Amino acid sequence: MNPNLEIIHQRIKAGKYLIRSHAVKHALKEGFNRQHIIEAVLKGKIIEEYPEQERVLFCGKTALTENIRIYLHVVCEYADRIYVEIITAYIPDELLWEKPPFRRRKRKRK
Repeated sequence: MNPNLEIIHQRIKAGKYLIRSHAVKHALKEGFNRQHIIEAVLKGKIIEEYPEQERVLFCGKTALTENIRIYLHVVCEYADRIYVEIITAYIPDELLWEKPPFRRRKRKRK
């Protein structure tokens, strides 16, 4: 298991996480909440790593309602020794991401 994944999961399960305002703004605008963000991180997988920033991008599925399940992207920073910071969370744009949204689409050359 990825050591960063293990650290992030342990801290989130222990309630040692902070959700930044950027993630809250997306949640309010796009109709998801804190529980959806946590579910996406705990059940999702790391699809991109940014070691120089000590951040990772998760993609995970969450249930908005009994009949509606969506993918969420969540950027987590693990640089702090105690907390994981949830930097942002958003519903991936299907124009920018393949289906399922685990990889960015390649840009078309002009």
